[in-house]
Amino acid sequence: MKAAARWGTQVTKLVLLEANPFYLLAQSGRVNAFVEAMELRNCIQRLGARGEWATAAERFADHWGGPGTWWNMPFDRRITFSESLKPNFFEWDAVMNETTPVEQWATLLPGATLLVCDPRTVLPIREITAVLRRSCPSWAYKEVPGAGHMAPLTRPDLINPLVASFLGGPENNEGVIELAEGELQITA
Repeated sequence: MKAAARWGTQVTKLVLLEANPFYLLAQSGRVNAFVEAMELRNCIQRLGARGEWATAAERFADHWGGPGTWWNMPFDRRITFSESLKPNFFEWDAVMNETTPVEQWATLLPGATLLVCDPRTVLPIREITAVLRRSCPSWAYKEVPGAGHMAPLTRPDLINPLVASFLGGPENNEGVIELAEGELQITA
């Protein structure tokens, strides 16, 4: 979000997948959701500082994908996942320490912004989505039930057509049908 805001009018369309500016939870008084995000951050940073990346990756995967996600991954995928988690140690600062008021995002980001989320995702993401939906009503919102937070990796069959359609413009809207909130239908 911050990068798109800095690029300004050069960004004409934006897709946010399970957006995670956790600081908005604190700004909006969503205490339980903020505490959950803080606990995950503290866990990842504590384990990362000790070099326990496999344990950190297990906690991270199970938080976002549900219990057992880590052990259901093939071994080689767990190794890759552990290695790719290392930058996350530093990424928390951007999503926890930002100060931009939520109302400002409606003007900083393109009007053609699509926020995609799973309505049964973890509490912090559901709450962030609700906060953004209230403060940025001109954006498009799509719920993809069952996709989960890792949807670009685990459910590209649902996410890729949606993103391609939105970024491609109205002439490329084949496959996406606008439905009521909470509903998404993708056709061939």
